[in-house]
Amino acid sequence: MIAAMMHARYALSSCAAAVLLSLAGGASTGCRGIDADVQYPGDLPSLDNQILSPEGDADPSVRLGAFKFHPNVCQGIDVHAATLPLDPDDLARFLEKQGTKVTPVKARPDLYWFDFPNGEENGKLRLRLAVLSSPALAAKDLHDSLLDHGPGWWGVRRSNLALLAPKAGLSQAAAFAVKQKLMCWGIFTYTGRDDAYVVPGPYSEP
Repeated sequence: MIAAMMHARYALSSCAAAVLLSLAGGASTGCRGIDADVQYPGDLPSLDNQILSPEGDADPSVRLGAFKFHPNVCQGIDVHAATLPLDPDDLARFLEKQGTKVTPVKARPDLYWFDFPNGEENGKLRLRLAVLSSPALAAKDLHDSLLDHGPGWWGVRRSNLALLAPKAGLSQAAAFAVKQKLMCWGIFTYTGRDDAYVVPGPYSEP
């Protein structure tokens, strides 16, 4: 299946928990992701010619399971799978090559902030980069974080690095990823109502 489900082995999504609570007769806050109160840039690119249907057709619907990123988005970028442990400078160097200079800010030894300009005066869009000891642990960290935060939160994983981004609509998240070429750096994952889903792109790992 093109939009592969990342099964929740270790955590329930906020929506699944809400459903169970409702069935048990408790109050439910509904299936909504945590609002991060942040502003995405207003100059995000159109997704026209940037995405394809799973079968490779043009003009797909922007919904989970209905599109993948076009290979041309990463033209001229090395999309071979990373096989060695990485540090935050790997992402910083990649972004600088794409024209965005972001200096990682250390929150703790295994956690860094990446503050992207959002077009407002002194405004920033903060993404969190976690550094794990292995790709498997990074995948679990991102998956668990996405389920904890709920629908609309998304992220990208590359080797032992897990990048978590604030809540956005799927089109907006995909457009930001296109702007920064993040699907060329790692594996794009978006949280739906019941689980976190991979949207296929040029970069992948075994």
